Amino acid sequence: MMKPSFPAARLRGRASRALCAALAAALMLIPSPALPQAGTLPRLGDAGAEDLSPAAERRLGERIMRDLRRDASVSDDAELADYLNRLAATLAAGAQGQSFELFLVIDPTLNAFALPGGFIGVHTGLIVAAETESELASVLAHEIGHVTQRHIARMLSGQRQTTLGTLAAVVLAALAARSNPQAAAGIVTMAAGAQQQQMLAFSRDAEREADRIGMDTLRAAGFDPNGMVSFFGRLQQATRTYESAAPAYMRSHPMTVERIADMQARVLEGRYRQHPDSIEFRLARARLRATADPGVDALRLARQRFERQLREHTTNDETAAWFGVASAALAQRDFVGAQRAVAETRRRLPDGHPFVERLAAQARLESGDARGALALAREAAQRFPTARALVHLQAEAMLAQRDHAGAARFLDEQLALQRSDGALWRLMARARAGLGQQALAHRASAEAYALDGAWLASLEQLELARKAGGLDFYAASQLDARIKELRAYYTRDKEDEKAMTR
Repeated sequence: MMKPSFPAARLRGRASRALCAALAAALMLIPSPALPQAGTLPRLGDAGAEDLSPAAERRLGERIMRDLRRDASVSDDAELADYLNRLAATLAAGAQGQSFELFLVIDPTLNAFALPGGFIGVHTGLIVAAETESELASVLAHEIGHVTQRHIARMLSGQRQTTLGTLAAVVLAALAARSNPQAAAGIVTMAAGAQQQQMLAFSRDAEREADRIGMDTLRAAGFDPNGMVSFFGRLQQATRTYESAAPAYMRSHPMTVERIADMQARVLEGRYRQHPDSIEFRLARARLRATADPGVDALRLARQRFERQLREHTTNDETAAWFGVASAALAQRDFVGAQRAVAETRRRLPDGHPFVERLAAQARLESGDARGALALAREAAQRFPTARALVHLQAEAMLAQRDHAGAARFLDEQLALQRSDGALWRLMARARAGLGQQALAHRASAEAYALDGAWLASLEQLELARKAGGLDFYAASQLDARIKELRAYYTRDKEDEKAMTR
């Protein structure tokens, strides 16, 4: 399943932003029971702290994510998603029994949000705006604090049936409002009701606890806790200066002077520790600063900014600046310029980096040199075996050379290691179709749809696979078993919707 192309993606992206805003606001506006005083919120594991079990909360999050993943604004960029998840894993190393999945949202606003079950969305604008990796890590640590302290489950505590129904209604209505994004704001407004003040009090307590947990998380992971103070302080200043257009993160995470003062006091409690920005952060931010806006004029201006910094020696990070030039040049389809900038980036990275090698191979592929792209990607994959983007690019290069048999063999090997990678299944569908193996092509497409929770589309592909024929007894039996399994998933989801909206 391919992502919609522009401008369809832009139209759906507006709806996605409305959906994310609706979700974040809905979670803040769910009615809660009598509230404890600040600093006395029950901790994870306290008796009666929540009626929603961790397993049920995860299932609710998965239900929301299945809808979100089908939206064009939720990026399928493996490179940046893997970086965010590695960063989160470093931060959450001490969170026993809690899994996290971070995903990238293509949106220029400064925002991040936690969903039930450990899913955390990060806007591209947040990465672009972060001045240091500790600042980016501070926001992720704050959201991780919301997850580990199960603030959503607490808000659902005591009124599980009603509040789950409220959340489900907001999610489903916001999804239905994709053609009219303004409707989502109206849905959320209706959810406020008479208990809005009570809920805002709970939100303040939850935000303070997330600050405390986030600060401890930052310090334990070796990041500079001053990053939290500087980033939130800068957002607070922006809110005062541009109150009518406050950063999205500040609208969904109300900041007070007292909270910032508390952060500053907590920083003073610990020993100062400077954290150098990782090369992943520096390259990821440079790429997004170069290509976040794909418009012709925006790409030209972004490239010119990087080139001016290099020419006038006004940057202290020439490596990232050259990578920014390479990223913008590739987006402009200036393949010679991209390759020249890649060479300059490599000169400053003697140990190499998968981000740079992926871009170099991508430039070769898009210029029509699929053989050269494959050679580069293969060599880089040997040096950086965990880089999913290089795996994807190898398959893309083989398909571009019409080596469908080679691509199918390669993808079989990769899927044996990572069956939850939807991009691999979509590439496999292309490889099988190129070999004339229509049943297997439909089967691969079905798995890609299933990973997005598009049960009906997946079942349709499996039925087409059965009608195409050509499968041996073993493969046909597997197909029948998979159809039965996906029908059960679809039935379960429908039952969940009915139960939650009663």
